[in-house]
Amino acid sequence: MCTSKNKFCVSLFESFTEIKPISTINIIDFLFNEKYKNRVNEVRSCKDKEQRKALKSKLPCITPSGVFSTRSNAGLIQHSGLICIDIDGQDNQHIKDWNLIKKKLSTFTGLYYCGLSVSGNGLFCLIRIAKPEYHARHFTALKVDFKKLNINIDEACKDIARLRCISFDETPIYMPMAGAYEKRKEIAPKWLKRPVKLSSNADTTEIRVKRLIETIQNNHIDITDSYFDWYAVGRALAAEFGEGGRGLFHIVSQQSVKYVPAECDKQFDKCLNTCTQTGISTFFWMCKQFNLTTR
Repeated sequence: MCTSKNKFCVSLFESFTEIKPISTINIIDFLFNEKYKNRVNEVRSCKDKEQRKALKSKLPCITPSGVFSTRSNAGLIQHSGLICIDIDGQDNQHIKDWNLIKKKLSTFTGLYYCGLSVSGNGLFCLIRIAKPEYHARHFTALKVDFKKLNINIDEACKDIARLRCISFDETPIYMPMAGAYEKRKEIAPKWLKRPVKLSSNADTTEIRVKRLIETIQNNHIDITDSYFDWYAVGRALAAEFGEGGRGLFHIVSQQSVKYVPAECDKQFDKCLNTCTQTGISTFFWMCKQFNLTTR
């Protein structure tokens, strides 16, 4: 059982195929568990791809990024403050010495643990992050930083509910006092690529709106804390830009810890149908309450 004194609590699953966790544990008890050492070695020595996959599927797993009620992003109860990064040998065929890479990564900011994957042909790293609510943005920044080291990381690791199979490493890198990784990279919504439908006075209005949203984005200012405010912002952007305001609404909404992309989309759909009595002046007024102006 993981107590409140243990900082990195995670959910334990019996195998890859299970949806419900069997317990909550301290991640240390998982990382340094030698109970499955022989079974891990069996996976590593197996030459048949399908058989190796079958053996691996029966090993216990955790969700390194937190405690979950069920294995899905929506099932997150508490974030652990960690992101798990996979460095797969297949995506990094130029790497021949994994111990050398471990040593190279030992000075990487935020590195908490680095060890061999269950296959033995790859590594997994646990990175402490400063702002768990910005999990995806931290991951995007990590991807850039690892690329600078000529290391490709698995894109699927962006998923908060991503599983990590138990493994074993005789000489892992373990940095329990590691500081947090601070970098975050903004994720541009795909909707920004859509053209904005401008009203007759939009030459000036569009510039003012985008300047304010850029300030909101750069300073991570949440002007949508209450549902009423969130709805009002959505209606204002929908009234002015129509469907073209969807990406702007996502950027504003992303500054809240409550942000869920699918819910944001659903809300903007609602705003498009109820925005006839609203104008962009509502958005400017709300920004003013946070001392945000274009002057």
